[in-house]
Amino acid sequence: MQHLESLFDRALDAVVGMDDQGRITAWNGAAEAIFGWRRAEALGRLMGDVIVPPQHRDAHAKGLAHYNRTGVGPVLETKVRITALHRSGREFPVELSIFPMQADDGTHCFYAFIRSLAAEEAHQREQELRAREADILLRIAQKLLEDISVEAFTQFCLDEVCSVAGLDAGHLFFVREAGGQSVLLPSGIWYIGDARFSPVVEASRECRFAMGEGLPGRAWQSGDLVVQRDLAGDAQFARRQSFCEVGLTRGMALPVRQSGEVHAVLELYGTEASRFDAALLQLVRTVGTQIGIAIRRKQGAEQREMLRREVVHRVNNSLAVASSIFRGCARTAGSVEELSETYLNRVQALGQANRLSLEDAHQGVALERLIREAIGLLPDACALPIAVPDLLIDSDCVMPLSLILNELATNGLKYGGLGTEADLTISGRVRVDSGDLCLTWQERLHVPRQSAPTPSERVGFGSQLLRSMVEGRLGGAFEREIDAAGFRFELRVPLGRICEGATMSGEAVDPIS
Repeated sequence: MQHLESLFDRALDAVVGMDDQGRITAWNGAAEAIFGWRRAEALGRLMGDVIVPPQHRDAHAKGLAHYNRTGVGPVLETKVRITALHRSGREFPVELSIFPMQADDGTHCFYAFIRSLAAEEAHQREQELRAREADILLRIAQKLLEDISVEAFTQFCLDEVCSVAGLDAGHLFFVREAGGQSVLLPSGIWYIGDARFSPVVEASRECRFAMGEGLPGRAWQSGDLVVQRDLAGDAQFARRQSFCEVGLTRGMALPVRQSGEVHAVLELYGTEASRFDAALLQLVRTVGTQIGIAIRRKQGAEQREMLRREVVHRVNNSLAVASSIFRGCARTAGSVEELSETYLNRVQALGQANRLSLEDAHQGVALERLIREAIGLLPDACALPIAVPDLLIDSDCVMPLSLILNELATNGLKYGGLGTEADLTISGRVRVDSGDLCLTWQERLHVPRQSAPTPSERVGFGSQLLRSMVEGRLGGAFEREIDAAGFRFELRVPLGRICEGATMSGEAVDPIS
């Protein structure tokens, strides 16, 4: 028997011996490695207590008793796939073959040859995950070719990644500009696997995260997948009460990147039963990255189409405005030279305004930038004091505002001596009572006049242009005042007309009642 024991010890599979009472009589080195018990610890113990999972122990005891009575065992001398128990309590799949023998004292004994299938199962699971990954990426690529909106495409991608990962809820935050800084804002696009998880949608509706804030903000800051397996214990997770109440106790957040820049953050959540193993996290990382690229491509295609339509619309509008400006200048000009000077200056302002609005058509133009661009013909325009609210002007309102400011700058140079005889300040405020944006253009002479100039009764084209832009295009009103100290122009425009969803900073706004 000594040579058999030596052979068993060198075997790659576990060799385990058992007597007719179910006690372990043999335990080779492979059995130590597979089950975690040393030979001295295993020998003499009941097999059922050591490697048989609790749910199989009753069948194991009955099968042994039946063989001792009848000499018959249905699972003997055949390969059986079942689960076994590691010393740590972990269950894992095995393949075993049991052979009955007769001991020297005439009693029955048994030898089992056991091979762990954990590595094979892990490899098979890995292959299945790769196949599912390839399948979802193919479906995303096919969906990318369909004529659907970015929102519908994002919803499809979210549904796919949650489905393939076996997660219960998912949402996308977009990186957006707000109040002069980038923040994560909810897209409202959700995957909810069960109605009981729906309260988290409302809990997230008003959320916004700066870089580093909350789970999404940490993923944005790190630029990589961030996993939190215990949301209840995460003090930085502001929504933990709502999520944990419905059973969503695990979460992860993945930045959606393209060309090195984070454009959105994908957040995914599961319950205690959800898998958060390394293979699944790698799947989410791979699929999520590809989803990010696809979403950005879809957004880019949609933005290009919107821009094309915007260009057509704006060209038509610009031609109409240019024609109107030419007719007005032609009626009032005293010579060809005067016509050329006044018309070309206004057309240049028109072109500049169109350039601004098209460059930033997707997010609007900052009010201060618009003002400085429009008055660029003034000496030291970049250094002039301008104190206005932190607002983004909708692209449709860039052109009329630019023409108004350019007209004021041109008149200030021609008649007010800006830069040589007078100083200019431009200020702005938002009236909380009326919701109007008030812009004030103030020219102050270095040496006041002895008396205020007499107002002209003649209404020139410049005045007509101002009225057309302010009242016709912006739905606002204006006042002009010329006195011995200089010239003052105040423009009032409904904030909602020029800034949809306007955001304002405390320093930039001067509320009045």
